[in-house]
Amino acid sequence: MATTLPPPVQESSETSGAIEAHVQRVLHSPHFARAETQRKLLQYLWEHRFESVSEYAIATEALGRHSNFDSTTDASVRVHISRLRRKLKDYYQQETDEPELLVIPTGTHQLMVLDHPAPAIVAPLPEPDLELVAVPEVKRSAVPFLCGAIVLLVMAVVWLAWSNHVLRATNDHRAPNAFWASFLEGSAPIRIILPTPILFSFPNAPTFRFRSTMVNDYSDIPKDPQFEALTKDLGKPSLEQPYTVSWDTLAAIDMARYLDSVGAKQRVSFDVTRDLSPMVLEQANVITLGTHQTLQPLHDYLQAMNFTLSQSELRVTNAHPAKGEQTSYEIIRKSRDREVRPSIISILPGRAPGLKVLLMQSRDTGALVALISSSAGSNSIEEMWRKNGSPKYFEMVTYTEVENNRALRTWPVAMHVFTAQAPANSM
Repeated sequence: MATTLPPPVQESSETSGAIEAHVQRVLHSPHFARAETQRKLLQYLWEHRFESVSEYAIATEALGRHSNFDSTTDASVRVHISRLRRKLKDYYQQETDEPELLVIPTGTHQLMVLDHPAPAIVAPLPEPDLELVAVPEVKRSAVPFLCGAIVLLVMAVVWLAWSNHVLRATNDHRAPNAFWASFLEGSAPIRIILPTPILFSFPNAPTFRFRSTMVNDYSDIPKDPQFEALTKDLGKPSLEQPYTVSWDTLAAIDMARYLDSVGAKQRVSFDVTRDLSPMVLEQANVITLGTHQTLQPLHDYLQAMNFTLSQSELRVTNAHPAKGEQTSYEIIRKSRDREVRPSIISILPGRAPGLKVLLMQSRDTGALVALISSSAGSNSIEEMWRKNGSPKYFEMVTYTEVENNRALRTWPVAMHVFTAQAPANSM
């Protein structure tokens, strides 16, 4: 029966040097002398322990795989992670004077630094040797009694098994990571809002639908001269919101799965911006994700923020840069197929005491969900959060490195405290 791992160590200036020295001893030990691949892999995971890295990033950056690597058909990353996990166990079993600090939990490819040696796994007791025993003949009159006893015994076993299942289902939840701990305080409902971009239909062209990222309401039509010209030829447009963005929907599902894993399933429900009531900000914690254009129902929140994601998500503008900060965080082209994209994550006040709004603005909302739901990602956010005074509400710029539109890794780069009041007119 394996016991749970102790919590990962919170690295400080006092402990980081000792842990770094420990890692170097492991890397240069005889156990890794002839295991160059596992040594490179351990070094990579150590350097990226505070980031949410994908199998693709490990394959191409640590293992030297080609950029067309596909984890659905190539299991080499999982194979090498398994070998590295075994190498680490062998090292600690033979180097008994070293505390077991480095582990890769089963089912993950994330390196964790433990706060103290992991408890030993208790070996099962050996099964006793069984001998055949002669059973005396049972009187026929006792058979009904024995059958009834067996039925009762089976029912008792089934009841106990079911009770155990219910108990485990009720209690088998992991603790929320650092990012989510404060957001989940209390018992308020959690509403995940999916953006429904606005399309326009025209009376003189019934099969034609038009979408402009500059136009999210009738009053915005003059902002787009081409759209305004269309209305002269095709008539006054009508609003339609018949769909949600597929990648935002998948990101929302991943987020709901994480919230389920930390015991918040009963509090979570979904909604779309098309059907959203202004009262939701006064009744629930709100999680919404999308781009600056698709999040227009929260326009007043977006206007109150310091960081602004531009149209086409090419840059994040920093309205009031702190000392040493950039005035904008531009998209970085690293090659024809690889680039680094800026995004925004913010925790803002709801419109009732204790309620919060989590806004995720990005072209790659799935990468932001992966960042805030992973232990490494939340640790990197918490480190920046503490450096900024542990504010209750904040807004943060992140970068996501992508190749061929596949997210490789995401990390925080700047944070500002949000001090404004909750806008009264959003939604």
